[in-house]
Parts: sequence; structure tokens; C-alpha cells
Amino acid sequence: MKLLIVTALALVLTACSSTATKHAGTADTKAGAAAKRVAESTFDGTGGTLNLLFDDQGNWTKITAKGTASLSEDTPSARETALMIATMRAKRSVAEFLNNDVKSSKTMTRVARSYARAFQSEDTENQAASMSDLDSDAMADLDIDGKGVRTEKTRQAQRFASILTERIQDNSAAILKGAYVSHRALQDGQVVVELTATRQSVAAAHQASGMMRGMLQ
Repeated sequence: MKLLIVTALALVLTACSSTATKHAGTADTKAGAAAKRVAESTFDGTGGTLNLLFDDQGNWTKITAKGTASLSEDTPSARETALMIATMRAKRSVAEFLNNDVKSSKTMTRVARSYARAFQSEDTENQAASMSDLDSDAMADLDIDGKGVRTEKTRQAQRFASILTERIQDNSAAILKGAYVSHRALQDGQVVVELTATRQSVAAAHQASGMMRGMLQ
């Protein structure tokens, strides 16, 4: 029975890898026809740094988080322990962002700012005024009861940030399940682990979960 499950898991992982490759190929083909612009926002959490990539349609495309752990001594057991700690910290950064920070005013402001810089085209004078508005962490509060002077570009950036963060929040459980260790390294006496979630990895994890449930029924 164990052999059957192991074999099935291998087949699932192979299928998921193939599916991810196909998806990537399809995405590249579509990108060639009509490339979507991508912007990035960076967040510093208690566990490490998290990067969010999103397109101009309000869809997240990739989330990466880094976790680090000091290496007490250069032995296999110490490296394994540091690797486990760094991985846990990266996972904690992703979990905290998805569960707590994603709808915060700080996140909304940072996403709106990244959107304005990457996607909005305007003359220098208007951009300077718009970016001055976006630099305020209390950006969302300025529209309460219609108070505060807002540019249309700023309001558009706010709406975009709201849509994007809501989509991320709605898919938070799937994103956590689809996250995987994409890089690990030893740098200056520290173990660095990078955790990545993409739309392809989330789809592959969902497919693998469904196939496992089917086998165990």
C-alpha cells in the first residue's frame, strides 16, 4: 500500500511539474502577444522580507518571502536545524502577511504607490502631486466623509490596491498550500531560505491535493 502511495505521489508531482511547465509556456506565449506589465511591492515583517508581484489587471503573480537563521557551527545537524528555522520564518512571514497585514492601511498604501509608479502615466507635475498623496500612511483615511483633496489618479490607485488585496485575501489558504522552497543558500554564517508561491504552484498543489483525496477514498 505504501509503495502504491509513493508511486502515485511521484506521478502526481510529475504531472504537476508538467502542468506548471505548460502553464508557463502558455503564459509566455500570451505575454508575447499582449504582455502584461508587472509591479512589485516589498514588505518587512517579523520573520523576514516579503515581495509581492502583481500585474496591471489587479492579479497577484508571485509572492516570495525570505527567512534567515544563524549557523551555530558548521556541522550537518547545525545546518539542518538552521535550515528548518529559516524555512519556518519564511512561512511565518507569508502567513502573517496573508492573515493580518494584507488589508492593513500600510499594505494598501504601498501597493497603491507601486501601482502609481509602474502603471500610471502622467506629466511630471501631476505625478509629483499624486505621489505626495500616496506617501501618506493615512491615505485611506483622507476620503472619509469626502474630506481631503484627492486626484483621480490617486483614487484609481486606491481602488486597485483594494481589489488586489481582496483577491489575495480570498485565496490566502490556497497560496499557503502552494508555497514551496525555491532557493536556499549559506551567506555570511547564515542560512537563507526563499519561499515562493505562484499561480502555477497554487494550481499544481490544488491538483495534487485532489488526486490524493481520490486515491484515499
